Amino acid sequence: MRKGEKRDRWDEQKMRWFLLDSAEEEPVPDSLQPKQMEEWLRQQTEEKQPESEEEQKDRHGKYFGRWCGVLATAACLALILFAVGRNTDGEFGILGNTADDTEARDDAAEELAVYDNATIDDETADSVVIADTQEGTTYAKLYQSFDKYWSEQEELYREDVEYEMAVDAAVDDAAVDDAAVDDAYDAPADDVKDDAAVDTAGSASFADGNQKEYFDKGGLQETGSSEESVSEAAEEGVEYGKTNQQEESVEEADIIKNDGRYLYRVFYGNTGNAHSYRDQYAVRIIDTKGGLKELSLVGDFESVENIYVWKDKLVVIEPGWAEQENGTESGDDPWRGGYHYCKIHVYDISDRAKPQEYHTFTIKGSYKESRISDGYLYFFTSCSTRRPEREEELRAYVPMLDDKPMDADKIALPEGNEAASYLVMASVDMEHPDKITDSHALVTAADRFYVSQDNIYMADTRYLSYNKAGRQTDSTVIYRYSYKDGMMKKEAQGTVKGTLRDDMAMNEYQNHLRLVTTVESYGVTEVIDDITGELIGYDDVDASMTNSLYVLNDNLETVGMVEDLAPGERLYSARFMGNIGYFVTFRETDPLFSVDLSVPEDPKILGELKISGFSEYLHFYADNLLLGIGMEADEETGETQCLKLSMFDISNPADVKEKSKLKLEEYDDADALYNYKAVLIDTKKNLFGFYAYNYEEYDKQMYLLFKFEDGEFKKIMEIPCSDSHSYGYDIRGTYIGERFFLTGSGRLVEEYSLLDGSKTGELK
Repeated sequence: MRKGEKRDRWDEQKMRWFLLDSAEEEPVPDSLQPKQMEEWLRQQTEEKQPESEEEQKDRHGKYFGRWCGVLATAACLALILFAVGRNTDGEFGILGNTADDTEARDDAAEELAVYDNATIDDETADSVVIADTQEGTTYAKLYQSFDKYWSEQEELYREDVEYEMAVDAAVDDAAVDDAAVDDAYDAPADDVKDDAAVDTAGSASFADGNQKEYFDKGGLQETGSSEESVSEAAEEGVEYGKTNQQEESVEEADIIKNDGRYLYRVFYGNTGNAHSYRDQYAVRIIDTKGGLKELSLVGDFESVENIYVWKDKLVVIEPGWAEQENGTESGDDPWRGGYHYCKIHVYDISDRAKPQEYHTFTIKGSYKESRISDGYLYFFTSCSTRRPEREEELRAYVPMLDDKPMDADKIALPEGNEAASYLVMASVDMEHPDKITDSHALVTAADRFYVSQDNIYMADTRYLSYNKAGRQTDSTVIYRYSYKDGMMKKEAQGTVKGTLRDDMAMNEYQNHLRLVTTVESYGVTEVIDDITGELIGYDDVDASMTNSLYVLNDNLETVGMVEDLAPGERLYSARFMGNIGYFVTFRETDPLFSVDLSVPEDPKILGELKISGFSEYLHFYADNLLLGIGMEADEETGETQCLKLSMFDISNPADVKEKSKLKLEEYDDADALYNYKAVLIDTKKNLFGFYAYNYEEYDKQMYLLFKFEDGEFKKIMEIPCSDSHSYGYDIRGTYIGERFFLTGSGRLVEEYSLLDGSKTGELK
C-alpha cells in the first residue's frame, strides 16, 4: 500500500485533530489570518466562474454566510497548504533551469553592458534598495529587492524537504491496518503529522498551478462596445446590444460580442477537428440576417478568456500552461515545472465565413486584464520571479521580451515594494497588429484595474501585518500610468487606507480619482511567556471595520476624504456620476449613501437611505433614476432571502428614495451580482436582463428580461435555460432591433421577439 493510500484510511476525526495540531505548529502568515481568509472565501464565492454543470450547480454558494461554518476548517487547511504553496513557483517556473537556459546564461554577459552597479557594497548589503516611484531602475536594485523574498522561500523549501523525508520514513514503517496507522498518528512526532498534510497539500498546490484563471470583475456602466466595428446593421442605425463596460470610450473584452448583424460567442465543445479527441474552445461567428446561420468556427484553443471585435479584426485571448522540459528534474525544486502564459490571437474577419489568422502574440505570465482605446489594445499579465544560479542570469528575475531582458529604464520599482512579481503591460496598434508598440513593467502584486480615457490605474492590496505590535490597518497602493497612441508612462503612486471591493470602486473625474474602501483595523499585541520571557507570537484585539471615501489628485495625493462611515459594515457596490457618488454598505440593512464631490477637497455625505437587503450592482438607468440589482435580506439577522430589484429616485441626492422594489422570490443568485458584463442593459431602449438561478431547484434557471415603466418593474420574458447540454454555461443575452438572442457556451442559440416574447428561431 502506498503512503498516500495509507493516509486516505484516516477517519474524519483523526483528520480534524491533525489539521488543528498542524495549524498550531505553523506560524500564521498575514494572508492566512482569519480576516484575510474571510475575504478569500468571499471572493471565491463571488468571482469564480464555472466550467461544468457540476461547478455551475455549486457555484458561489448562497452568499458568504453559508461559508461561516467552514471558515475555521478552511483556515486550518489553508495553513497546511501554505507550507508548500508558498514555496511553489509553478506559475512561472521556467526561468533559469532548463536546457535552453544554458545558452541564455552564456549570453548574459552581453546583457551586462546595461547591468550597472552589479557589485553591492557592504553598506547596502543588509538593506533593500528601493528605487524612486518613477520608471527606470537597475537590474542590481531589482535583484537586491527580491533577495529577501527568495531567501525566505528557500528556507521554507528546505523545511518542507525535511518534513517530506520524515513523513516518508514514518509512513513506510507504519503497519497497513488501522490500528498501526493510529499508533503512527498518535506518536509524539508533530513534524511528521505536519508533513503528512504537507505531502498531500503539495500535490494539490501543484495541480492548482495548472488551473485556468478567470478574472471577471464587477462593474457599473453600460456603454459602447466595438465602436470601430463595421456591419450593415450598424451603418443602418439598427439598435443592438453592447458590452456593459465601465467607461464609454474604453472597450472591454467579453465572451460575447455583437456588431449589429453578427454575433461572436466563445464556444466550448466538440469543434469537429479530426485531430482533436476532446472538447475544445473556439469562437463562433453567427450571421443573424434572414435567420440564424453559423458562418465559421474560429480556432481550436485550450481555453479562451475573452474576445474583442474591432473593425474587421477578431482578438482572442487564450490563457495557457506550459510544462518545462525536464522541469521536475532540473535543480532541487520539484515545483518549478512550468509556467503560465497567454496568447493574443488576431484574426482578419473581413470575410466572416473565412477568418484568417493575422498574428499571434505570446506573453509569459498569467493574463490579468485588457482594454482597447483609441485603436490600441492594452493588455496586462502577472509574471513572477525566482533566484538565479548567478546574479547575471537576468531571465530569472527580469521580464523577457523577444527572449531579451526588458530594459531597466522600462521597469518601475516602487518605494516600499513588498512584491517579487511584475505586472507587465504592453500595447498593440490594432490597425497594424503585428508587433508590440510599447511595453513596461511594474514590480507589484496589483490585481485591480481601472482604465479611464487617459489613465490606467492599478491597485495593490496590502493586508494587515501581524508581525509587530501596534494598531494595524489594511491599505491599498494605487499606481497611475498615462497612455496615448499606444505609449504608456508611469506618472504617480499613492496609498489609501482600506481595500477595494472591486475595480468599480474607482472613478476618475476632472483629473481626480475618487474611490471607496472598506477599512479593517486591529490592535496587534505581543504574547509573552511569563516564565521564560519568550516572545510567543502576536494576537489581535479590538477589531474594527469602517468605510471611507477618498479623493486623490493627479499625483495621487489625498486631497479630500470622508472616513469612519457605516461602522461594522462592508462596502458592496459603488457608482459615480459627475459630482455625485453613491455607494452601498451592508450588515443587516442596506445603507445607500450619496456624497457631494463638487469640491474635491471637501466631499460631503448628503444622505443615507436604509432599506432591507443590499444592492451589489448599481446602474444609472435614466434621468434621476438609479437601478440596483442585489438581494433581499432579513432586517434583523441579515440573512439573504432572494434576488431583488430596486429603482431609486435620485432627483434629490440628499433625499434618495426607493421608488420601486421587486423581489424575485424564486431565485437566490445571479451572475449579474459578480460580473457586470453578464448584465444586458440599454437604458435608451428601456431594457435590461440577466441569468438567474435557484440552488435548491436546479431546473429553476431562467434568463430574465425587464423594463421599467409607469414607476414599476415589468417582466418582458422569462426563458428556461436549465438544459446544460444545450446551453452550456455562462448564459448571456443580447439583441438586434426587436430580436433577442439567448446564447451559452454550448451549441444552442435561440431567437425571440421583443414585441410579443414568441420564439422565432434557433440554431443548434
